[in-house]
Amino acid sequence: MRIHETIEHSATPQQIFEMICSPDYQELRCVRSGALEHEVAIEVEDDARTIVTRRRLPTDGFPDFAKKFVGEAVDVVETQVWALTPDEDGGHSASLHLEIPRTPVSLTGSVVLAPGGAGTEHTVEGELKANVPFLGSKIEQAVAPVLGSGLRLEGRLSREWFEQDRT
Repeated sequence: MRIHETIEHSATPQQIFEMICSPDYQELRCVRSGALEHEVAIEVEDDARTIVTRRRLPTDGFPDFAKKFVGEAVDVVETQVWALTPDEDGGHSASLHLEIPRTPVSLTGSVVLAPGGAGTEHTVEGELKANVPFLGSKIEQAVAPVLGSGLRLEGRLSREWFEQDRT
């Protein structure tokens, strides 16, 4: 299932990139997503910054058929690999891989921060796959709204982030 979500931030792409790459922001993002447990790892290489978050999330909003597969909580591992060099338009881009270990569900795609709107258009797109015979598309349809709400959470968090004095 194809996923395409865009939100706007009222800060520049560089400011949003720096926010996303901040360990404090990633910690906040994990906590505010409702994670029961979480870990954040950020590594910087010559030309890339890799952000890996591992979250244990409750399945309260999942349909009953999906809970049969995963139980009361699900582990989510998200990996973003950001190019350190800005794009020609001053934006930033990353590859994205999200997986739910011990399940056949994953998302592979990209994240793009581009100038536009009130400051930055933040777009996530990719291919969501649930490799389960007969139920795959039903599972994908259940997971897709959760991904969209995660991006909308980032929009709310960025507003809060820039309202606070970070000096």
